[in-house]
Amino acid sequence: MRRRVWLTAMLLTAVGCSGKSTKSRAKTTKSSRPARKHPKGPKTMGGLLLDAYIEDLKSPAGDKRINAARELANMGPNAKKAVPLLEKMATDKDGKVSAAAKQALVSIRK
Repeated sequence: MRRRVWLTAMLLTAVGCSGKSTKSRAKTTKSSRPARKHPKGPKTMGGLLLDAYIEDLKSPAGDKRINAARELANMGPNAKKAVPLLEKMATDKDGKVSAAAKQALVSIRK
């Protein structure tokens, strides 16, 4: 039992959890950090992913275009840059490709 308590205390200390309340910690953390000017993480990667999916829409392989359309649909309104290609793809002879493009357009235009 003592080992478990000791291990828990050591882990909490290593993670940075102290016995203070979160309110007081949030105030000190907020004032000690400068404001971020640039987004980090997925927001930055979104542009790269969007460009890659747009390139995939131009591919001759139907499966690649369908997957790109589905991923763009998951991005929602952030993928507005792909709308002209998706509109062109919506008139494709392949029914699966055109259906994926139409679904992506619906999701993007929400």
